[in-house]
Amino acid sequence: MQLLTTRITYSLVLGFLLLGKALNAQNPSQIDVLTTGDGLLFRDVSDIVQDNKGLLWIGTRQGLNRYDGTNFKAYTNDKQNPFFIEEDFIETNMLYDAAANYVWFLANDRLFALDISKDSVTAFDYQGLENNRVLEIYMAPDNAIWAVTDDYWQSNKKNPKLYLKKFENGKFNTVTTVDSFKYIFNNLSFAADGSVWWATTRGTNKYSPKGKLLEEHILDTYDWNGDDIHYLPQFFDSHNTHYYFPPSRGGIDIYDASTRASQTIYKTKEIIRRAKEDEQGSIWFASDTGLYCMNTDGLFSDYTNLLKSKLDYSKINNLFIDKSSLLWVATDNGLFKIRTQKQLFANLFKSKKEGWGHSMRGIFEDAKGRLFSLCETKHQLWYQTKTGKVDSLSLKTKSGKPLNLMYDASFMVTDSSKTKAYAIGNGICEIDLKTGLAQVYDQFKANNNIHGPNPLLGLNDGRLLFGFTLEYLTVFNPKTKEHQTVFNNINEQTNIRNFLFFEESRDKNCVWIGTRDDGILKVNLNGTRLQTFNTSSTPKLGKHHILCLEEDTDGSLWIGTYGGGLSHISADGTSITNYTTVVGLANDNVVAILPQGPNKLWISTYNGLSLFDKTTKEFQNFYTEDGLSHNEFNYSSFFKGSNGLYYFGGMNGVNVFNPKTLQEAVSPPDIQLLGISGYNSKTQQNYKKDYAQKDLKAFTASPYDQYFEVSWLLPSYFKNTKNTFSTKLEGFENRWFYQGNATSVRYNKLPAGNYVLKVKGANAKGSESANMLSVPITVKQIFYRRWWFIALVLIAISALVYSMFRYRLQQVLAMERLRTKISSDLHDEVGSLLSGLAMQTELLEANASEADKTRLQKIASISRNAVSQMRDLVWSIDSRRETIADLIERMRELVEELLLPKDIAFTMDASTIKNLDKKLPAQTKQDIFLIFKEALTNIVRHSDATFVEISLTNQFNGCKLSIQDNGSEKTTYKSSGLGLSNMRMRAKNLKGNLRFQNNNGFSVHLELPFTI
Repeated sequence: MQLLTTRITYSLVLGFLLLGKALNAQNPSQIDVLTTGDGLLFRDVSDIVQDNKGLLWIGTRQGLNRYDGTNFKAYTNDKQNPFFIEEDFIETNMLYDAAANYVWFLANDRLFALDISKDSVTAFDYQGLENNRVLEIYMAPDNAIWAVTDDYWQSNKKNPKLYLKKFENGKFNTVTTVDSFKYIFNNLSFAADGSVWWATTRGTNKYSPKGKLLEEHILDTYDWNGDDIHYLPQFFDSHNTHYYFPPSRGGIDIYDASTRASQTIYKTKEIIRRAKEDEQGSIWFASDTGLYCMNTDGLFSDYTNLLKSKLDYSKINNLFIDKSSLLWVATDNGLFKIRTQKQLFANLFKSKKEGWGHSMRGIFEDAKGRLFSLCETKHQLWYQTKTGKVDSLSLKTKSGKPLNLMYDASFMVTDSSKTKAYAIGNGICEIDLKTGLAQVYDQFKANNNIHGPNPLLGLNDGRLLFGFTLEYLTVFNPKTKEHQTVFNNINEQTNIRNFLFFEESRDKNCVWIGTRDDGILKVNLNGTRLQTFNTSSTPKLGKHHILCLEEDTDGSLWIGTYGGGLSHISADGTSITNYTTVVGLANDNVVAILPQGPNKLWISTYNGLSLFDKTTKEFQNFYTEDGLSHNEFNYSSFFKGSNGLYYFGGMNGVNVFNPKTLQEAVSPPDIQLLGISGYNSKTQQNYKKDYAQKDLKAFTASPYDQYFEVSWLLPSYFKNTKNTFSTKLEGFENRWFYQGNATSVRYNKLPAGNYVLKVKGANAKGSESANMLSVPITVKQIFYRRWWFIALVLIAISALVYSMFRYRLQQVLAMERLRTKISSDLHDEVGSLLSGLAMQTELLEANASEADKTRLQKIASISRNAVSQMRDLVWSIDSRRETIADLIERMRELVEELLLPKDIAFTMDASTIKNLDKKLPAQTKQDIFLIFKEALTNIVRHSDATFVEISLTNQFNGCKLSIQDNGSEKTTYKSSGLGLSNMRMRAKNLKGNLRFQNNNGFSVHLELPFTI
């Protein structure tokens, strides 16, 4: 059995075979494809480059694509396309000029430069390229741009020349020329010393950077349509090794210019067309259809069949390595993506068959340093020596019968000398690791589940613990052969079955037990149950099916469950924390846990291997593309060797690594803002702003934006559908939201304000990007909510209110002036006339007859009454008499006028009225006064009262006017027949309550809902 290894551990594990290295590189999980089915513009891809933001620019025979890992942006010569280019048949090499932020490409023998920041394309048919056809463009290691042109058509096919040009100061300057013969084959290569090697049909010339011819070489000669030509592709690596690819015989040669000697390093009949060196120092070579890789040890791997198993193609057009060390192979039917990083794991006991092969369990080592594991597929115990030899240990009983360990022997432990191993199989099997002889203690056959699995634990004191139920839980001392059951008097009700895992506790004589159906038990081996954790306990487990346990140094417990991920029980047993795929765990079926130092755990699952940092609570995941033999690991298949190596067995062999020297996967590149789009309800248009071409200082959203959507990219293109992202909009959200693989987030009608959108991402392994994208966002307030608009509205309202107030004031003043004029006129003119009429009547009375005297007296009385009524009316409408003091004074005058002539005594109390200067509305003052006057008039006319008590008082919720006389009880008062009705009407106008009472006289009570 041959050991397979990876480059990261070859210095640690001696004896890994060189052939194994080459084969291990050919991992189909390292290869992914990108085709038109994914959105690629056209299947025939000429080349690919990457800009400074990580975006890929893919040239095809029908246009140019910009690719962000999710979306494609197409540049074509369709005039209806907003991203129009003149020519779209893109040929051979493309370049990215980081200094100018240009993508250079050839299309239909013309050179174009796409200014990424402006998203505009310029055709270079001038500035040194006039009358020239551009054949190739190249970028030197110093980032200088070179071009090869010819004048075949301009020279009328007579003495045509090839021109080598260099782009300087915005112009292509000719460095040197050669005759182009009949063919325009050419290749430009740049050596590490700065020299330029130009291969044409006439041979290979070496030039200085300024165009001085230094050397001439003929490296190959072959017939081409009857002519002998000397063209051949070439390549210089970072160590200045000169590779060339002779078309006459195929293969790869190395050329030493100082000795002019060549050496063939790889033989193939195929003609190699191009080469590319990756960051690991490996060199990739491509023919028309084949792909080969030479690692730093000089070993070649042929990837051709792997490529063809992934995608049909007939020609490889170009090679490109992006910033994440991903090799892109451009073909006439799409793109291959190949991981070029060193694989991180060695594979031991792996089957050549992909998928399920050699299923391994029970890993351990013996005193000689041999690494053992049980291959349950073959029912054999395999081992590897320190020198790398792989073999199997033939097992047999002392009677000579073969011993086949079945599935029930999942766990294997050694004694303290590591010369004997113990397993469960038809009892307890004690295996001599030197001879393979096994002694079977079949008295323990009943203690074990013949259908497996059976947990087995070697205690620190050398005893063995086994048994799959509480009833059969047994401690066995192999030295003394003594044994005892842990629990006695277990009945059907108290028995717990289907034990799967034992973990010795740091508490003396205590063991943790993981079960299939009942969670976790902690027992003392003296027969005491100490703790139980299951799906019904407090705290409770998420799943009761336990596959593995690991007690931490602080006494807390890490738990691997079937379907529930990784759980952690605190040292005091009061809390349980669960970790699942949602937070980055590779898979929710955890089969093994091994600690690395105080802060890290290695966790094998049914779909990948996870490294968990207990401090940051972050996971990093590893899969077959990193060198794992299979993504599915096995229960009871893990081990930490004395050499510091970690071993995890799975469905096809054992994966080996040293965590101290394990290179972490390449960190994902920085997240980049891609664009912001949305819909504006005011313009009724969608908008899209492309920030992949320029930096964003801040994004301002209109108040009419119904929504806006922010898009980003993580330029990690291998299995990029597994990239995951989380976002938080600071100022609006107080926690992170998991977005999965989505590369955009939408917000609908955000409130006005200032926000910052934070985006963090992780690649397929769970490795987080070093940066966090921050997008400042300002949502403008709609105009009618802005301060200036509100201020204008307040000013306008204030102006309107002021205008209305001024108008009302003018109206009131005009009314007061009119009332004053009317009252003055009535008092002065009408009052004088009525007084004169009364006086004239009295004069006539002196000389009149008795019959006329009565009439004249009546006329005089009516005239004086009219004067009195008019005076009261004039007083009530006179705006100069509108205070409470004026009202009380007039009421007092009226009392004296009416009651004193009738010899009626009175009292009038208004002592509770404090605000005498308060003004009363004219109508209110008039209604109160006339009610008061009518009450007094009725007393004078209809009562035999001798005393009247008057009070005007303010109360808690209004005021009260009371008029009480001591007259005889009468049925009713009658004035002109309308007196009481008028009083009620006026009380109603005042929204007051008018009451009459016959109790020791007659009283009138007016209650008003306001104070005076």
